Amino acid sequence: MTDNLWAKLKKRSDSEPDRAAALGIPAGGVARMISSSGRIGLPVLQQVARSLSRVDFVQFMQQPVLAGAAIHLGTLSTRSGAGSRTLNRTILFEPLESSAEPVSASESLKQAIYPLVRGEFATSAGAMFSIGRIDGNDLIMPDYAISRNHAILEIKRGDYFLKDCGSTNGTTLKSARLQNKPVQLHDRDVISFARYEFTFLFPGSLYDMLMAA
Repeated sequence: MTDNLWAKLKKRSDSEPDRAAALGIPAGGVARMISSSGRIGLPVLQQVARSLSRVDFVQFMQQPVLAGAAIHLGTLSTRSGAGSRTLNRTILFEPLESSAEPVSASESLKQAIYPLVRGEFATSAGAMFSIGRIDGNDLIMPDYAISRNHAILEIKRGDYFLKDCGSTNGTTLKSARLQNKPVQLHDRDVISFARYEFTFLFPGSLYDMLMAA
């Protein structure tokens, strides 16, 4: 992103009504960069980071992100008969038996950044982000290991809480499986939705990661 494009984004952010602000979620210019699946591409954010100071980047992002990290190794099985009836079902993911579960680096997943900012395509009301594999979620991960309605991340008084929604393959925080009770998140926490691993990053930590890449 050039300085000229950044100036245009900032001008739009300053001059247009901010729907996210009305919901209590300050979005800034980043809201207009989020795709319908809730993502921003890593290369785009790298260009933004290189054109801004750390302070300006933090102000631009305003909220944390889920940054794609890795895919856990294992097998996928429906445990049911084949056929069209299984196509809409979540596929059971069985991780490898290991005391230190290996993970496979995934370039495509590492390109996926999900900001906790309400974009133009957001569907949930209030300071809440739904996570799942189908349209209608705020953060969409189109994989059959992810449940249709997998998890919810909620912002309360500036703190961030995550809970599982009874998903087939579970949500883990620092390797501990979550239940339907919200658990508070902290900077650099490692989260997994089924086989997909993410890092929860505040804007300053995201900036450091982008500049080190």
